[in-house]
Amino acid sequence: MITFDIIIFISSIIFGIALYWLEAKNNGLYRSINKITNSKELRMPAISKKGFFVNQEFIPRLIYVNVIFILVVLVFLVLPFGPRIEYYVSGVLGTMIGIYIANFVINVKDRSENILDKVVDTGNDIIDDIKTKGQEVTDSFSKEETTEETMSTEPETPKKSGRERLKDKGLLK
Repeated sequence: MITFDIIIFISSIIFGIALYWLEAKNNGLYRSINKITNSKELRMPAISKKGFFVNQEFIPRLIYVNVIFILVVLVFLVLPFGPRIEYYVSGVLGTMIGIYIANFVINVKDRSENILDKVVDTGNDIIDDIKTKGQEVTDSFSKEETTEETMSTEPETPKKSGRERLKDKGLLK
């Protein structure tokens, strides 16, 4: 009997993880129930991720899990062996543990993706700064080289002195 209890506990952990993961992807059932039960002013916003298990406190999660398992127990009451309280408790406890494990994993994944995005953006900014600064430095070196090249490549024509220019104009003899 202990092994069956352990099997129920482990499978309920997996069930809790699956419940949380499915609701984190799409909270359509919670949204539709919210739309039916609340007026337009009290409905949750369209961008809200809140669901039966996602973004809920401990007590509402526990209530929703108990409702699910009460429905399961009602189905099993028609079977000849009937449910036992130990199986119910291990199922509820395992599901709650699975929900919190999934919550932890998804939050860590989201935070790590945000951190990686920030690191990549910072790295790209640094690389862009290096490229622009490097381009400015190479441009300044190339300007210095071109001014030196233009000075050295121009053929030096002999320049006339001031006296010779005045003689050419006829102002001096």
